[in-house]
Amino acid sequence: MRVNEAVEIINGELAATPAISAFNGVATKISEVKRGCLFIAQNPDEIDGAIALGAYGIVYDKYVQMVDGEIAWIKVDCIRDAIIRLIRYRFLSEKIEVFFVSEIEYAIASEIVSDSSIGFFDDGLDVLLSLVGSEAHFRGIIIKDKSLLDLLLQYTQAVLPQEPPFKVVVATLFDTKINYKLAQYELKLPSLFLPELSSVMEMCATHHIAFDLKNFSSVPFLQPNFINARAKLVGYGQTDRVVIAEDDIEKFKKYVTYILLNAKWGKLILFLPKGYEGIFDMMAQNEIYQQHSDIGDLLHKSHYNFALIFGLRDAELKEILMTPHSDPVLPLF
Repeated sequence: MRVNEAVEIINGELAATPAISAFNGVATKISEVKRGCLFIAQNPDEIDGAIALGAYGIVYDKYVQMVDGEIAWIKVDCIRDAIIRLIRYRFLSEKIEVFFVSEIEYAIASEIVSDSSIGFFDDGLDVLLSLVGSEAHFRGIIIKDKSLLDLLLQYTQAVLPQEPPFKVVVATLFDTKINYKLAQYELKLPSLFLPELSSVMEMCATHHIAFDLKNFSSVPFLQPNFINARAKLVGYGQTDRVVIAEDDIEKFKKYVTYILLNAKWGKLILFLPKGYEGIFDMMAQNEIYQQHSDIGDLLHKSHYNFALIFGLRDAELKEILMTPHSDPVLPLF
């Protein structure tokens, strides 16, 4: 990228006439700086280090001391705006297609997409600039952050096809067996998420994105934790007692409805934090907990086949389920 081209793209202003005429890359982090690159100085304290590593240009939006008169010093009004402009330029000039998917579709796609020309993005703007500017040469980027759509000029959104691209053989609460192109796959995917699987597979087929269902392991949603009579974690499918944690209220409501509709044979109980009294009374029996440390005892003492806990992440639940249970010690006398 030529110096005058970079200045125009980021809507900047050259502070002086540099001795160099072009850059061979862009870096937003000191760890990414290579000789000949243009460094976006989000932290002015890193400028000296970037120059020492061979940066040919510095983009800044605050007063800086120009210690090297041979490199390009480009003043902009806002570093963030400069990064956005560079991202747009990269996407347009390199014809990178953006695919926008939901949170669940993103999790499924990250499991099955095997196409090395497709990247996944779930981070800040500077990371996105580094991703599209890497040597990987992506032809497409899959994102789930809706706020990024305002920064991009165009994108393709995953849509649900009229007919699923696979045939469901067996669908249980937490597992699905499907037939696809003369092959059968057993997926640890609740049937609740089959629409998202359909939309991801349709997107891949339409845009010639390679994927392999054999790579699928699981998604971090509606995660079943099988427990024994002492409310301790056991292997998958080894008991008829399942505990699920969720800290998003909309997902929690969806999971409650899903269990009620598809597991009418089982007893469902909801564990809710203080302040949610009465909200789910019409749907299922519920118990209120004061703090996370109460949950272990509640799980141990209650009778149920399915327990859904609101206000807790799955990792926090697993920690509770793996903590040894200790019965109260009775006095000897």
